[in-house]
Amino acid sequence: MTLIEHLSVIKENRSDINQKHDLVDVMFLVITAIMAGAEGWQDIETYGDGKSEWLKQYRTFKHGIPRRHTIARILKGLVPETLLEALINWVNENRKLQGKPLIALDGKVLRGAYRGSPQSALQLVTAYDTENGLVLSQKATATKTSEITTVRDMLSVLNIQGAVVTVDALHCQRETLEQIREQKGHVVVQVKGNQGQLKKAIEQQFEEYFKKPKATPVIELKEKGHGRTEERNVFQLKAKFPPELSEKWPTIRSIIAVERLRTIKGKTTIDTSFYVSSLSPKHKSLHHYIRQHWRIENSQHYVLDVVFNEDKSRIVMDDAVEHMALFKRFVMNILRQCNDDSPSQRQKLKRATWSDDYRAQLLFG
Repeated sequence: MTLIEHLSVIKENRSDINQKHDLVDVMFLVITAIMAGAEGWQDIETYGDGKSEWLKQYRTFKHGIPRRHTIARILKGLVPETLLEALINWVNENRKLQGKPLIALDGKVLRGAYRGSPQSALQLVTAYDTENGLVLSQKATATKTSEITTVRDMLSVLNIQGAVVTVDALHCQRETLEQIREQKGHVVVQVKGNQGQLKKAIEQQFEEYFKKPKATPVIELKEKGHGRTEERNVFQLKAKFPPELSEKWPTIRSIIAVERLRTIKGKTTIDTSFYVSSLSPKHKSLHHYIRQHWRIENSQHYVLDVVFNEDKSRIVMDDAVEHMALFKRFVMNILRQCNDDSPSQRQKLKRATWSDDYRAQLLFG
């Protein structure tokens, strides 16, 4: 299916008498405008006026380019489930699975998208294929605490069979881990103070292990750069909990300790983080899954903020904010799928801004 065909499944809430502009035309305008560097409603309108001849090569735009307020109103009226369906269908068609899929779920605050207090800024949870660099799903959440329910809702509609799901310590919850198991997936999650008894039991088991002469890490890594040296030692053990904890956390098979030694200007600090997993302690890629979780910060959040200026966006029209964010992720996926000689996503976006031919290549191959 082409991009246009995927967009055609999206539905809206406009009444028939108000449908002057074709919905697919408007969405095609928005996606290509974002691809050309547009950040807000006025940018999209200005782009549309300047590129109307190019746009009409692919869509009719029978009533011309809509004004910015019309664009915002139309985006606000999209049915979220169908917009997400279009993204998921497009991703699944273009996604290449290599080995065990690795899906990271993480929250992001759109710092500029608020009315009144910055504390009311929109928060989004994203499911991210870290190996392919693709956004799989997105859902808004009211608060950090409600993110727990949001993640469970997202998991329920994702196909995670055979996949490894990584989440941060907030989601180290029995119900979440059991849901992942029921959907035939695996999990790796950090353990912090929100699960005090579990963390204490893990620390005690590793303390006993470290006393043994043959206590050696499974993986030893060393990196240098920017005046800093970092050594990471990864230890993996079979989980051996007291009966009451074993009953509470039946999905946990292994515990992991990641010891980080950072040396900056001759001063060394040691930090140890703890994780649990439903995978075997002999699994050789546990450390890889832990490191890859942070790719959602470095690969997705960084690109959205630095390349798309998402944190600076002041679009605040209710549901249109979430929909605009999803369109940006749509474009980011398109950039990821294009294998050319561009050194970065930023350069791809620049080329799409300057070159009509390159923009068409990204969209239609």
